[in-house]
Amino acid sequence: MNSRHKSRRFILVALTIGLTITAILALICYKNGLPDIGQATLIPAVVPQRVSIVNGLTIITLDTATQVQSGLRVESLSSISHHAETTAYGTVLDLQHLLDLRTRFMSTQADVVAAKTAIAVSRQEYERNHILYQDNQNVSLKTYQAAQAAYLADQAKMSLAQRISENIRGAARQQFGEPLGHWMFDPHSSQFEKLLNRREVLLRISLHASDPIQAPDTIQIAANNTQRLSAYLVSPSPQNDPAIQGNAFIYRTAAPIAAGTNIVAYLPMSGETTEDIFIPARAIVWYGGQPWAYVQTAPDRFARRPIAQHAPLDGGFFVGEGIKAGERVVVSGAQLLLSEELRPSPGSPACKDPECD
Repeated sequence: MNSRHKSRRFILVALTIGLTITAILALICYKNGLPDIGQATLIPAVVPQRVSIVNGLTIITLDTATQVQSGLRVESLSSISHHAETTAYGTVLDLQHLLDLRTRFMSTQADVVAAKTAIAVSRQEYERNHILYQDNQNVSLKTYQAAQAAYLADQAKMSLAQRISENIRGAARQQFGEPLGHWMFDPHSSQFEKLLNRREVLLRISLHASDPIQAPDTIQIAANNTQRLSAYLVSPSPQNDPAIQGNAFIYRTAAPIAAGTNIVAYLPMSGETTEDIFIPARAIVWYGGQPWAYVQTAPDRFARRPIAQHAPLDGGFFVGEGIKAGERVVVSGAQLLLSEELRPSPGSPACKDPECD
C-alpha cells in the first residue's frame, strides 16, 4: 500500500516540475522576443516608391527591367524646318437658314411658273373679248372688263412672285456671297449636293485686320484637337464674327464636322520658314484638358511636360517650346507612365485628376 502511494507521489512531483520548467521557458522566450513555435513569421512586402517630386517636377522612376517589361520605348527628337504659319479661328456654318432660303426660292419659282400659265390663258380671253367688244359690241362691256381685270391680276401675281424671288437671291448674296448663292439656286449644282449630303461642310474663317496676308485658296484646319484637314476657299464672307474685327472668308472641307464647332485654321505665310520640334501623336497623353509628353531625364527617370504651343499635323504635333531638340521622349508606353503617376498612394484621395474636383 505504501509502495503504491509513493508511486503516485513521484508522478505528481514530476508533473509539477515539468510544468514549472515549461512556464520558465515561455517567460524567457517572451522577454527575448523570440517567435513562438508553430507560428509563421510575417514579413511585410516592400513596395518601391516610383513617384517623387524633384525641383517642382513630378518624376517617375523605373528600372531597366520594368521598362522592358512594360514595353517602354523612347526616341530622340530633332527640329524640322517648315513653312511659317499664322493662326486664325472660325466656326462651322449652320446650313439651315441657307436651306430655308432655297426652299422659299423654289416655292416662289413655282409661283412664277403658275402665274405665267395663268397669264397665257387670261390674255387669250382678254384679247378675244376685246375683239368681240370692238366688233359691234358682240360681248357686253362687263364681260370685256372682267377679262381685262383677270389678265391684269395674273400679271400682278407674276410680278410679285418674281420680285420675291429676286429678294431671296439678294438675301442669299448678303449672307453667303455670290458663288454660294449660285450653287444653292441651281437645281443641278453638284457642289450644293455635297453640302446637302454632308460630304462637305462650310466654314467661316475670320482674319484679324492686322494680318498682312490675303486668304489663300487652300488652308489647313483642325477641330477638337484632331489632325489637320484641307479646306478650300469659296468666297469672301459678307458677314463677319462680331468678336473679331477683320475680314472673313468662307471655306469648304470634306469632313462631317458638326455645325457650330470651333475651328482653328493654319494659314501659310509665303517665303518664311521656322524650326520646330515634331512630336509623334503616339507620344502625346491628354490630362487636365491639354496634351503632355514624357521626357527621359535619366536612364531610369521620366518627367511629364506640357505641350503648350502646338500645331497638329498628320501623325503628330509641331511644338514651339517646352521640349528641345535632342531630348528623348517616350513614344510607346506614355499612358502607362501617366497611370503610374496618378496611382493613389496610401492615405491619399483615389483621383488626382483636376477634372475629379
